[in-house]
Amino acid sequence: MPNKLEVDLVYTWVTGEDEDYIKICQSYADNPKDINPERYRDTYQLLKYSLRSVEKYLHWYRNIYIVTARAQVPEWLDTSNPRVKLVHHDEIIDEEYLPTFNPNCIESFLHKIPGLAEHFLYINDDFLFGSETTQDIFYKDGIHTIFNSLFGENLSWRIYDGKNDLVGLGIIEHTPLFIKREFWGAMTELFPEKQHITRSNKFRQPSDLMTYKFYRYYMLKHQKSSSYPIPLPELLKVNYFHKITNKLEVQKKAFAKIVQDAPNFYCLNDDQRDNPNPEVVKLVQSFLTENYPAKSEFEL
Repeated sequence: MPNKLEVDLVYTWVTGEDEDYIKICQSYADNPKDINPERYRDTYQLLKYSLRSVEKYLHWYRNIYIVTARAQVPEWLDTSNPRVKLVHHDEIIDEEYLPTFNPNCIESFLHKIPGLAEHFLYINDDFLFGSETTQDIFYKDGIHTIFNSLFGENLSWRIYDGKNDLVGLGIIEHTPLFIKREFWGAMTELFPEKQHITRSNKFRQPSDLMTYKFYRYYMLKHQKSSSYPIPLPELLKVNYFHKITNKLEVQKKAFAKIVQDAPNFYCLNDDQRDNPNPEVVKLVQSFLTENYPAKSEFEL
């Protein structure tokens, strides 16, 4: 099937293995949650396996951009490959907001990536593809697929990460996000004062404009003719959300189900706190190497 759009892939990534980076984080952190190891550690090198899954199941992308803090570079990444491009925060984020450890700030500048295609798929490093995935799942006949709703609703309070956000479910929130660059930029200008406050927060805050929710809200509110909201039952047919916990038997069943169902895409969300179960770590590592054994063209 020929490409319908020229589409790039964009990842955000940092690693807690970088001691200098963690020291900088700690120097700005006021809350222990700000340096939660689940947010920064790279136990499973998920970005590497995500790229393997992309090469295996996604055949319609142009280039891959990895947005990270200077001067981090994945140790296994072949930076000489012309299809993969590292973009450091200081190349796209206004100086007044640097350094930043807030994904809502970082993500709000993605449309500033030099050379980025007008359409791009934003993927967190813990998202993987489990079966052949066509562009039609995200975009078809000029219409953008909008995940992140139970029944296609669009409620403004969902753009924050409030404690009463009853639809802030992992299965809904943790999906790749298909973005039009023009629309993403317009979104960031919708509430300039709130956007500035969000960008000024060094770490993620409950009052932040949550970019992955904000964009879906913007599309369904301001680009209705270009949007098609997907209700939860339809999302469940293509997406799987899984929390990696320390309960070994639960994890065995969950990973067996991923292999059996082979969803188009799924998220492996690290929820092992500060003391991962070594047996679970081995299980996850075995799952990744068995299902994505071949190096991608992006590896050394």
